[in-house]
Amino acid sequence: MVKAKKLGIKNAAKLKKTQLIDAIDDKVLKLTEQKESFFRGFANQFTLEPSGDMTYGPESFLTAMKRKALTKILTQTKVKIFLRANMEKTDLKTGQSLVEEHQFRSKNEIVLESTNKNELWSLLAEQVLEDLAKFLMNGSGWTFHSIVALDIHTVGYKPLNGSSYVPLPKFLASKKALIKMKKIDNQCFKWCIARALNPAKREIEKKRSHHENFEEASRKIEF
Repeated sequence: MVKAKKLGIKNAAKLKKTQLIDAIDDKVLKLTEQKESFFRGFANQFTLEPSGDMTYGPESFLTAMKRKALTKILTQTKVKIFLRANMEKTDLKTGQSLVEEHQFRSKNEIVLESTNKNELWSLLAEQVLEDLAKFLMNGSGWTFHSIVALDIHTVGYKPLNGSSYVPLPKFLASKKALIKMKKIDNQCFKWCIARALNPAKREIEKKRSHHENFEEASRKIEF
């Protein structure tokens, strides 16, 4: 409550806990940029910055960002975060202080329905802080100065899955130039190899089912 009053949040005592947290987040963090890719929302980028006079270290900033950032990370996506920070070092020749912006990143992580988002954020933050630590330890003389922003990149994730028989689309079937093997299981790759190595004669195909032909051919192949 003291923090809320200090930030100038009106009627803080009357707000519910979730409303109060949202109000504090809005005061200390701000969504400054939101980009949607030309793939109809398949890829998105969000940028979050410190707001007002709040100052953070890398770890405290990532902790403060967690709640607002997780609202932007949806399931069935790949996510990667980039921490942008000002780094400072002293020029040994002139004695002047030099400040430059550098970027520290996480790896791509897959977000599924079963993903624990709290654990996900801990992993992303750990990877960013590790990247920052490596930068500071390489003998370049840079030290942390201030936070610039955090970029969140998300891309839709749709893994390829095998499936059972699906008829050819009409525009392909009408060409009479393709063979679509009709099978009763999900071992399409095996049947394709079996047919390629052991092509069935037209007369045999008339007398026996496709599945019987494929079964016989596949026995000659070891997987």
